[in-house]
Formats: sequence, C-alpha cells, structure tokens
Amino acid sequence: MKTINPSISKIMTIFHMDKTYMKGRRNRLYDANETEYVDYTSQYGALPLGYNPEEIWRSIKTFKENQYPSLCQPSAPFFAEELAIQLTNLFVDDLNICTFAQSGAESVEAAIKLARAYSKKEKILSCHKSFHGKTLGALSATGQKVYQEPFFIHHDSYPKIPYNDLQSLSEVLKTSGDEIAAFIVEPIQGEGGVNIPDAEYLSTAIALCHSYDVLVIVDEIQTGLGRVGNWAVTSEEKLLPDIVLLSKALGGGLVPIAACISREVLWTDRFGLNHSSTFANNNFTSSVSLSFIQAIKNQDDFFENVKERGNELREKLDQLKEKWPGVIKGIRGRGLLCAIEFEQIDASDSFEMANLISFGGYGYMISGYLLNVHHIRIVPFLNDPLTLRMQPPLNVDRCDIDYFCEAFDRLCEILYKKDFYLLYRYTVGDCRIPVEVRDYRDRNLPILSSMIDETSHLVGSFAFLCHYPSTNDLIKNTPSFEQFSEEELKAILKWEADFSGAGVICKLPAIKGADGNYAEGWLIGITYGGEEILDRPKEEVLRTIKDGVQLAKELGADVIGLGAYTSIVTRGGYDLLDEGVTLTTGNTLTMINATEAMLKGAHLLEHTIADSTIGVIGANGAIGRIGSYLLARKTSKLTLIGKNGNNPVANYNRLKKLANGIYLDCLTECKENTGIRKRLLDVLHMARWTDQFEEELSILDTWLESPTITKSSLPNVIDPIERIFEALNEPIPIRYSVYLEEELADMDIILTATSSMSEFVPVHLIKAGAVICDVSQPPNVGRDVQKERKDVLIIEGGLVQYADPIRFGQNLGYDAGQNLACLSETMLLSLDQANKSYGIGGRIRMEDVYYIQRLAEKHQFRLADLQSFGKKVTDEDILNIRAEIVLRQEANAYSSSTIKEAGK
Repeated sequence: MKTINPSISKIMTIFHMDKTYMKGRRNRLYDANETEYVDYTSQYGALPLGYNPEEIWRSIKTFKENQYPSLCQPSAPFFAEELAIQLTNLFVDDLNICTFAQSGAESVEAAIKLARAYSKKEKILSCHKSFHGKTLGALSATGQKVYQEPFFIHHDSYPKIPYNDLQSLSEVLKTSGDEIAAFIVEPIQGEGGVNIPDAEYLSTAIALCHSYDVLVIVDEIQTGLGRVGNWAVTSEEKLLPDIVLLSKALGGGLVPIAACISREVLWTDRFGLNHSSTFANNNFTSSVSLSFIQAIKNQDDFFENVKERGNELREKLDQLKEKWPGVIKGIRGRGLLCAIEFEQIDASDSFEMANLISFGGYGYMISGYLLNVHHIRIVPFLNDPLTLRMQPPLNVDRCDIDYFCEAFDRLCEILYKKDFYLLYRYTVGDCRIPVEVRDYRDRNLPILSSMIDETSHLVGSFAFLCHYPSTNDLIKNTPSFEQFSEEELKAILKWEADFSGAGVICKLPAIKGADGNYAEGWLIGITYGGEEILDRPKEEVLRTIKDGVQLAKELGADVIGLGAYTSIVTRGGYDLLDEGVTLTTGNTLTMINATEAMLKGAHLLEHTIADSTIGVIGANGAIGRIGSYLLARKTSKLTLIGKNGNNPVANYNRLKKLANGIYLDCLTECKENTGIRKRLLDVLHMARWTDQFEEELSILDTWLESPTITKSSLPNVIDPIERIFEALNEPIPIRYSVYLEEELADMDIILTATSSMSEFVPVHLIKAGAVICDVSQPPNVGRDVQKERKDVLIIEGGLVQYADPIRFGQNLGYDAGQNLACLSETMLLSLDQANKSYGIGGRIRMEDVYYIQRLAEKHQFRLADLQSFGKKVTDEDILNIRAEIVLRQEANAYSSSTIKEAGK
C-alpha cells in the first residue's frame, strides 16, 4: 500500500489492518497464512455477491470464448445497448437514455454537465453530509468539508441545505431557483452516516423542484441494485426524477462501471457532442453487469432475503443496545446498508479513549480489534470516528449475522465495563478472544467544574498540552491498563507515537476565580511518551505540538500551557513564539509549590531549614534554576548538581555561573537577612576585621552599594567570595558539582528537577532523615528508594489545591480539587487575562515569581497535601519515618563503634 496510498497505508499499518488477502470467496477473505476473515464491507457496496461469484465468472468465460470486442466506439456496442435497455426498464416514465462511465463520481460529473447543458443554469444544489464522489465536480456537490478543504473547492456554484428539510429546500428555491440547474440528493445518505429521510421527503422534494424548473438527480450509487432490498428506491417508490445514477453493485464486484440514466427530453447536442469517455459503452463491463442483473432475477426471493437479513441484523443490534446501555447511540439502516453509532467516551472513563476519538482513531481501533481478534472485517466512516458502516454482501446468511453479533456483544461488554485493556491489547500482539471482561465502571471519575451563576462571567480560556512522561501515567488515566505488563505499556506508548496527533482529552467548563468570574479550559493530548518525545525527530515532535497549539487556538484558548516535555523539546516554548499566543511553561508555580512542599516536609521531620544542606539535582534546568534562587533565601548551605554527561567541564562552568547569579541576587535583590545572604554578610563582616581582602571586598561593595546588573554584564562575584571563605576556613555557602555521588550523603533536603528518564538517585548514599522533593517527570527517585529507605521522606513536588473540587475526569491521577502546578499556572494566567508569556526559554525572573505568588494567593491556589508515590502523606507516615531514622542512626552508630573497636 505504501506505493499506492502512503496515507491510508500508515493508518492501516498502525491499527493492524494491513492484511494482504490472497484469496476471496463469497464473503470470506484469506491471507497468506490461510487465516479466514468474514467480510462485512463488500468494498463499500461494490461487491453485491461477495468475492468471485461463480455466475459472473461464467459470463466472463463465455465472453472470452466468443472473442467479443470489448471496446468499439463509436460503433454500436451491443452489450452496452442491452444493458442500457435493461436498466432503463427498471424505472418509470421516460428515464430511457443511459450514459455509461467507469465510476460513480464520473456518473455524477455526467449528470451535472447534462443538467447545466439542458437548463443553461450553473448552480447545483445538494445537502450537507451528502457524498457524491471525489472528482472535482462531484466533490463540489459533496456536503462534507473534510474532503473539500485540501482542494480549493469553490462553493458559490454548489449551495448546500440540510438533508430531509423541505422548508430549507423551499426557501432556497424561492430565492435562487432561477439560478439552480439541479438538486442532487441521495435516497439514503450513505457516507454521511446512513441517514434515512422521512417517507414523503423525496417525492415532495421532486415536485417542489419541478415547480421551479429545477431538475432532480437521484444518486442511487450506494442504494441501487439490491442494497436496500429493491432494484432502486426510485423505482420502488415510483419517483419521477430527471436523472438517476447507478454504480458500485452494477459491476457485480468484478468490474468498474456506472450509469447516468436520464429523461430523453434532457438530451441535447450541447451535451451529446461534447461529452464522451474512452472506456464507456464497454462491452466487457456491460456483459458483467448483465450477468449480475440476471443473477438477481434468477432468485425470486432475492430482495426479500436482503430485507430479512437486514432486519435481523438491526433487531439483534437493537437488543445489544438495550443490553449494554450507554454504549451504542443509534442503529440506522435499511436492507443491508447499516450504520452503528457509538456513544461518546470522555475523560471521566479514559484519557486514551477520549484522545483517540478526538483525532479520529476510535473507529479504526474498533475495526482493528474486530479484525485481529474476531477475524471480522468492518470499516469506519472516514468522516465520523464514532460510527461504523456495515455492508455485507447481499447473499450473507443468518449464521454470519449471528457470528458478527456474538463478537459485537463482547465488544459492547468491553466498552460498557470500561475494560479498554481488552480493546487495546491487539496493538501489542495479543489477539486472544477475551474470555472474561473486568468491570472498571467504579473507577469512573466524572468531570467536575466550579459552580457558577448568572453573576459569573467568562473572563478567559486556556489549553494545557500534556503527554505521558512514563508508563505509570497510562494507568493513572486509563485504569484498566493496569493489566498490561511494563513492556506492553512501553509498546503502547511507542504505538501511540506512530499514530501521532494532538486531540482534545477533556474540557473543563468552569474554574472559578476569587472574584466569582471563571475561565474554561481544555486538556490537549500529545500522543508521545517521555522517551518518544525526546527521541523522535525534533521536526516531527515540534509539528505535532504546533498542531496542538493550533487546535487550542481554534477552541479559543487565550493562554496555552506546556506540560511535561512539551516545554523541553520546544526550548522552553521558544520555538512556539511565532504562533502568536500567550504561553507558559508552568515552571514558576511548579517551583514555588515544590519549594513550599520541601520546607513543609523538612519541618515535619524537624529539620532546621537555615542550617540544613539543601541540594538541587538538575540545577541547570529551568525548574532547578529558579528553585535554587528560591532555596538560597531559606538555607545557608546550598549544593547545585548538574549532569556529568558528555561535557562535564561545560556543565560545571554553567553551575558556577548559576551560583554567581544566586550570590548577586542575595546581595542585591533579597530584602531579608536570611539564608545565603545572611551567611555572606556574616563572613564578609568578619573579613573586614582583617586587611587581606581589600581587593575582594572592594569588588563586592561596588555591587552592594549601587548594583546595576544587566544580562550582558554580570559581574564576577563568586571568585572573590570563594577566596574570602577559603582563606577564613569557612564552608562555602554554595557548592556545585557534576558528581552526585560525592555530594549526596551530605544533603538533608533534596530537590530533583531533571529531564532524565531514569531513576538514578542511589539508594545507599541518601542521608538518614533526608527529605526528597521530586518534581521530575518521570520521577528520578524510584520505588527502590521507597522500599529500602523507610527513613526518607519522598514527596511529589508542585501539587496545587484549589478552592473548588474541580476535576478533569481521570485528572492525571490526582484527587478532585488537586492537580499539577504547571497546569494550575495556566489557569491562573487565564483567570487574570494575562497577555504576557512566562518561563519562555527557561528564563524566570523573580518579579515573575512574585506575580504568580500573588495570583495564587488571590485565587486560593495553595499547596496540596503532601503526596508520596500517589498517596497522601499522613501523620502516621511521619511517625514511622522518624522511628526509622532513629533505628538507622543507632545502626550507623553501632557500626562505627564496631569498626573503631576492630581498629584497636
């Protein structure tokens, strides 16, 4: 398929529908392994008798044996003439001219030209949701923008009205009837979702059009020749249109052919001498069509059987609709043309399913499941992700109807019980038929928004781009995924990245601010896991993120937040500045809350903050950098850790530059005599009592007395400070290193804020009683630390508690009323109608920090209860940790004394 249609090939491959069928018989297909599949598509109705019907092959053999000429225009093609007679005999009145073509779309083109040539009018009226083909004229008449937008379709000559709406038809005829050549309409809208009109719609529409001298084209390409249990709706209902179109089934499943059947009065030389087709009036294809028509005529009960099988199918599906409420929205159809529309699945059940629906993958997921697990071939409507089409061959039997409904029963049970694991597992190679379906309905978390009244006003809207940093996030947001193994979850993330896209996961109608006004917002899912978003080509990832930004803009978002790694791969949003929107990385509130959480945890374990050694792992990152500035105001001993990586010298120099900036901030911006500033001033005071630091103190006094710091001319204060501290034998306030193992054992309080995908913090080197705040996604502190170090408090950083118990459905795994600080910062900026971006390029100024702090206080966004590995930290947890600290300290003391005794 890659050399035929790479776009379709990609979709078929992703959803494991890329089977190569080597043999077809009736409604069965067989792949190279002789695996049998039951076909319920019949090539969109073009296989009326299934694959390789014997009666048609017999006529083909006869054609070959007699050496009939296939093409002999403009001479009389005798089989084509016979077919034209038989087709025109199906209809009443003077529908007796047959213009042949190779496809339904070409027959639509012929009809449009014929109508314009006869009427000398240009406009062709059609219906919304209609489908008439994909050639330019047919596509212009099609009422589905998704097919038209890429091709610069001009709509002025092709007005549209609602289907099954006689009032709208009457109005447009009154105002524009003298400009309209024809009204083209389907008896049943096929591609539009199998929409069936009222009983009198077609006959009344025809009469109405004729009263305004507007021709009527009835498009029976989908419905004609048996599909709905008759030769055609037009003939069964004795309708009197001007043109009828046939195709699809007309070729008997073996050849392409179509017919535009018109009233003789319409025929003019303007059309007849200017319209032709090399492959039309084809004896070979006409002979095949004649054999198909004869095959129908040979069975007296053919149409009755079609109606009976169709009724049986819909009755059984209606029973399943009642059996599994909330799964199927509607069953529509007539004969063996059927549509199954599913109910929406939102973020309350599964982020995965909501996102899948949003960017059009739901129908393919279900089709892929039925194909790979139950060996049933069915396809979705290309323009409707929630609806499947069923068009089995017209000779389908009861057993096959029963087989389909049994498989569909199990699918409905999966959807009803929310066991989406069973729906997804075929994508990782597990194609077993489900034996047991687990019930996950009690894990449903409804979307909750703020209560508003008539005094509340919408003041802003936001969107937050998110993705899954780790496999655990998949389980948080689609609970049934807990049944997957870790390797399978990784495969799911890789699979989703292949089907890359940006879709709406959830809409929150209202988050109310302190003033009573509110903002609305959307979570927009980017289908990449943590590894995928970092490892995939940047152009691909950036394009997907920009799609998410564009979607947010179309929804009306004023502020767009960048969650998890979407900030990292866009250089802190820098690559999105040309999108013309207000952006935030969310890093400011994340660090404000993480700092507060660290200090709260340290207080619970009775640490003296000012004298504790606080370490920042990932200090060179955007979050680590601002965290280092904030923490320097709380402690006198700060350790900055950067990654070793391929260039440790450069990383070390970056850390030194950061430390220099922190010293300058403490000396010039900090108003309180606390933390690093207090320690600096105390030691500098000592230095003034000697005469050996005149040069160093002169440099520092310059900036203490009249600081004029600019980005381009940051003074070097770190070298004189370090010289003074070393000379006085005082511990340097800010240490910096790229070697975590050398520093970790001295850290009392630790912040981890890296973009690393691994859990790298070594268990055995962590100090007894340490408090670790991990804001990294995925976490850098693994469950091995939780398991082996009961004397350490590990907390998630940056969770926010709201004044209202709002919830984005599954809510990224958090309780109602709580969520990530980066998302919360996006909300705050929307409530404040901000038009300035924050955190772009990793740069956060202290004035930004103060602004976000004020907003959080104003709207009552406060630090949530401390969380550790997804659970609230309780008083009992703290008591247990304290007890473990004592035990470890005693064990360490005993070990030390034993070593000393052994040394003696």
